[in-house]
Amino acid sequence: MSFKRSIIWIVLQLLAIAPLGKPQPIDEERPNIIYILADDLGYGDLGCYGSLLNSTPNIDSLASTGLKMMDFHAAPWCAPSRRALMTGCHASRPWENSRGKMGRLADAITMPEMLKAEGYATAIIGKWHLGIGKGLHPLDQGFDYWYGTLGSNDWNGPRPDYASFRDAPESSWETPLIVNRQNKGPVVPQSLFTRRYTEEAVRLIRESRENPFFIYLAHNMPHVPIFASPQFDGKSTNGVYGDVIEEIDWSMGEIVKTLKREKLIKKTIVVFTSDNGPWTMFKEFGGVSGSLRGEKSTTWEGGDRVPCIVSWPGKIAPAVSDQLMVNYDMYATFARMTNGTVGEGQAIDSIDFSDHWLTGETGKRIRHLHYFHQPMAYRSGRYKLHYRTRSRTRDPDTGAREPSELHKNGLLFDLTSDVGEKTDIAAKNPKLVDRLEKEFEEAQAAIQNWKPFQ
Repeated sequence: MSFKRSIIWIVLQLLAIAPLGKPQPIDEERPNIIYILADDLGYGDLGCYGSLLNSTPNIDSLASTGLKMMDFHAAPWCAPSRRALMTGCHASRPWENSRGKMGRLADAITMPEMLKAEGYATAIIGKWHLGIGKGLHPLDQGFDYWYGTLGSNDWNGPRPDYASFRDAPESSWETPLIVNRQNKGPVVPQSLFTRRYTEEAVRLIRESRENPFFIYLAHNMPHVPIFASPQFDGKSTNGVYGDVIEEIDWSMGEIVKTLKREKLIKKTIVVFTSDNGPWTMFKEFGGVSGSLRGEKSTTWEGGDRVPCIVSWPGKIAPAVSDQLMVNYDMYATFARMTNGTVGEGQAIDSIDFSDHWLTGETGKRIRHLHYFHQPMAYRSGRYKLHYRTRSRTRDPDTGAREPSELHKNGLLFDLTSDVGEKTDIAAKNPKLVDRLEKEFEEAQAAIQNWKPFQ
């Protein structure tokens, strides 16, 4: 056992986490994992999800040869979405709990820590957005290497020199690059982040080919402000947003080509998804939700239903899935696929979807609690009940926060026949509303009392 693996094992013992037992491995040779996370990419922004505005041939090809998930969700904004992914817990889990603060990121056994304990080389390329205080830095959370940014690319903005990001030149955005624990300063222009991240991913694939690896590629784009490199600037038919999406698609193509060149394509699970829905309120600088209602920071479907494509050639057959899945389900799924251990009290909301991916077996998730700073809506099977709604994050010009609207009697939608959430059927189904309201309250209580929500 390596020194790093020994340290994690000691931590597990100190936390008194009794292992639940290792699942049977999917494959004798554990797969590499490349998890690619776009920032604010909309459900309607890819060709394979119906876009007629953006050209995404490489991502579309990945979808046509892999599993395209049509009902995949995350939290509807940046940091909670990432925290859920890393911990395998619902985004609204309380920081403190009676079992020893496992709600804190610093105290949880994160996904990279779980994989690192099994001998995986781990790297994050891109946006972290979960803090770098005591115990929060990516290198303290299971990653061996970090090349990216602390948070969103709009943190070091142009005000007060410019009234709006629309008026600000690229040079006014001084987003620092972090390499491991060193702040390099604003040495990479915004327009080169996607290219630099791709080059780093390609390098790591080549250098890590002899041992299993986990690469978490968290793009800064297409979160505003958006810029494309000279190779893509002005080349699309959808303005700067289309340019940025085409460059992300190019990035996917480079990664797949490298995996094929290094003879790793059949040994690697590739996931492409988004942290939340699009920031449509920024118009030509934001994406679209396609047939879905809402955008980022709303709990309409457009806020947290996002594209998700899973590829593992020879293992995962080409298919389209309507199965409900949430991003924190990735934790248990990757644990099964890598023969990793999920300790008691860890990742308690995460459901293993490996059998669904590999054999088409029906997944076990049938409900979801939609959350934006507070529980807003509840999904059970085909039905979704809203008690609070909002149309956008804030005023796009002033930045002023806008309140959510309370619906005392609830708004009910049948997502099977009305995925766009256009027709409220609550008045016609009072018994169903009562049942869902009770389940909604039970789900909130389970999360607040640190009980599983699955």
